Amino acid sequence: MRLILDEMYSPTIAAVLRERGHDAISAAERDDLRSATDAAIFDVMQDESRAIVTNNVRDFVPLAQRALQSGATFCGIIFTSERSVPRNRASSGNLIALLEALLVAHPEEAVPAGVIWLTPSPAS
Repeated sequence: MRLILDEMYSPTIAAVLRERGHDAISAAERDDLRSATDAAIFDVMQDESRAIVTNNVRDFVPLAQRALQSGATFCGIIFTSERSVPRNRASSGNLIALLEALLVAHPEEAVPAGVIWLTPSPAS
């Protein structure tokens, strides 16, 4: 699985995943994606066969629905929430661990069922 992290996440997360051998980029790292619309990022996701990591449910669910209604497929959306996976330095290690576990479990596959919610296990 290949990832693109939405701009709301630190590019350091993508860098750490790459250091660990995973194909991950951050929208904030690329000039063509920095400040791009969600629709433009969704198109790049498809062109590059990447699943997106985002907490932007409001914008990405309609994009996915439109793609499916038109008969297209998409590489997947990995949603997080501020409650279960806060976006701060203290929890970035947790997000990296959760993403790495997902990448290891599905190295060549798309996101199972197209959309998943990334949540820590109860023991986390």
